[in-house]
Amino acid sequence: MRLQRTIGREVELVGVGLHRGETTRLRIVPAPVGTGMVFVRDDLGGEEVPALQQYRVPMVNASRLRRGAATVETPEHLLAALFCLGVDNVRLHLDGSEVPILDGSSLPFAWALVGAGTVEQEAPRPTLAIHTSLSVEEDDRGLEIHPGRGLQLTAAIDFEHRHLGYQELTVRLDQQADFLAKLAPARTFALRRDIQRLQEAGLIRGGSLDNAILVDEDGIQGGSLRFPDEFVRHKLLDLVGDLALLGCSLEGRIVAWRAGHGLHGRLVDAILAHRQCWAMAPDGSLADPPASPAPPGSERQ
Repeated sequence: MRLQRTIGREVELVGVGLHRGETTRLRIVPAPVGTGMVFVRDDLGGEEVPALQQYRVPMVNASRLRRGAATVETPEHLLAALFCLGVDNVRLHLDGSEVPILDGSSLPFAWALVGAGTVEQEAPRPTLAIHTSLSVEEDDRGLEIHPGRGLQLTAAIDFEHRHLGYQELTVRLDQQADFLAKLAPARTFALRRDIQRLQEAGLIRGGSLDNAILVDEDGIQGGSLRFPDEFVRHKLLDLVGDLALLGCSLEGRIVAWRAGHGLHGRLVDAILAHRQCWAMAPDGSLADPPASPAPPGSERQ
């Protein structure tokens, strides 16, 4: 049985937001047992937004949380690091609406958390263990979860672009080192042909070659790839960040085919809505996870 954990000391990161382009300060602060991961909008008088599925609302090409008038945008890379490094209870103070994009990956968050260390707390960490398969589909995209020990993820992408094409990868996330080595360094990416559309939608105002890989007909812009298959690794990173909105650990085997944030949200909703397909462990830690399905329309991204 693994106990809940918080971090050993407060850490701070500052950077620009990918979509709004505004500089934001993030402080990750230790929190008592049972707190969960809770965003605190310091610029809104301390309004709190728990990182749970029921607060998920639509956003193009990213994740967004909202509770009352307070929103938190692009939390997925931070949440992936917390989830995979086994940090359960923290307060995430922001002085703006968007989590900094930093270098476009999860690695700066991960190393900050590793440097802070963790402290075990006197309560078990609940785990949602899948025992009956579930799936969601949309057009030619799909996402499945099956029973399995630990957490294993497989993703495949297939772009009609000669510098992307087909990539497939399976990773296990049983150890912190797996996340740090295999997923955390993978950066966000965009196709040049999509840039104008995103800018016209008021997005990627903070995007640059310092925080994203740009793919055009001439090849890869923004430095060398960190992995030959960095694109599919980043898709897996985003998937983990969205799964973190369950509010507990997850045990199962996930297969994703051309999935994105919208489909990730639909799978989390399906898991939460089908109580007969899973059980909580250890027995008696929680009857149900702290999350509940998102409001209707949240999957439309």
